[in-house]
Amino acid sequence: MEDDALIPTSRIDPANHLLPRTSLQLTLAQLQKLADDFDLGRIVQMDRPLDTQCNTTDPFRTGQGTFLLRARHGEEFVERVEYLHYLIDQLCADDFPTAAVVRSRAGKSWTTWGERIVEIHRFIPHDPGIHRDWRRMNAAASALGDLHRMLEKAAAGRTPVPPEMRNDANPQQCWMLLREAEPTISAHIGVHPQAEAALAVIRQAQGSLEPLMGDYARIIGSLPWMTIHGDYHFWNVLYRADQIAGVVDFDFVQERERLFDIAYAMQSIILHLRHVQGTRMKGFSDLAWSNARIWVDLYDEAAPQPLTAAERAWLPMEILRIFLVCIATSSMQEDPVATVIKNGRDLPLFLWISEQKDIFQ
Repeated sequence: MEDDALIPTSRIDPANHLLPRTSLQLTLAQLQKLADDFDLGRIVQMDRPLDTQCNTTDPFRTGQGTFLLRARHGEEFVERVEYLHYLIDQLCADDFPTAAVVRSRAGKSWTTWGERIVEIHRFIPHDPGIHRDWRRMNAAASALGDLHRMLEKAAAGRTPVPPEMRNDANPQQCWMLLREAEPTISAHIGVHPQAEAALAVIRQAQGSLEPLMGDYARIIGSLPWMTIHGDYHFWNVLYRADQIAGVVDFDFVQERERLFDIAYAMQSIILHLRHVQGTRMKGFSDLAWSNARIWVDLYDEAAPQPLTAAERAWLPMEILRIFLVCIATSSMQEDPVATVIKNGRDLPLFLWISEQKDIFQ
């Protein structure tokens, strides 16, 4: 598949070259100025902005290929961006599949537009959509092991620059978020028919956090730490057929327990298990947990070091903890009641997992 077939495109209409065309509200002339600064040639085609959570991403094409213009959110800072670009450069040098950073004529990997830091990456041709079958997900397990091995090498001797914006919360922070969610949901009682059910989910999540409050800091501090991806899910893994075309979105790269990446990815794996087998199971133990263990084993084969016995033992609790953060932040959405209900429906499953201490052994 050629990369011009991957995204619906819009041809340039010269008569409207002064109208905003990107999610950053750049006109064609302004976008061309950026392309010129990065020595990319004349823009011949523009695509619809991509749906991203934190940064704006606009694809465009020149005679040199397809590129992604990324404007970072306002909280990002230069030292962090340069740290990420350094790591990405090292990954590309080691032939790890990811979107290379383009440098300007002056040799810089970023510029500014107003108060936003702007960067340009090369586009990776890939199949559209999310991919959830075992061949592709197992390939992602091996890719994560490779990524950890290469990040460990790339980050050696480099002072880490942590992200300004986080996508996770420790149990104490999660507890406070759940406390703040209670009045938000309570305000909908008598107005939204599911408000009381949503409030019950919030309170059950609070109770589920209690076993984590005392043990988390001690146990996490004793597990292996390294530089991790921080947002390893299956929208950030790109495929062509069943092969990994690229791993992208390094916005949450950070130093922390490496188990976080495995537990974060496992959210999607577990829900895939339930989607495939949910109508045929009598209980949670009927799900194909051997497939989830194979995923972890495949990670071990590629990783710099296999998971320790302590990591495998704590993995069920780490999976639950991440799931509880998802519930806690649900009340911040546009329809907090519906979002809490939607995200909380699998709480019994994740509580069951947390009680299975040997499920990944």
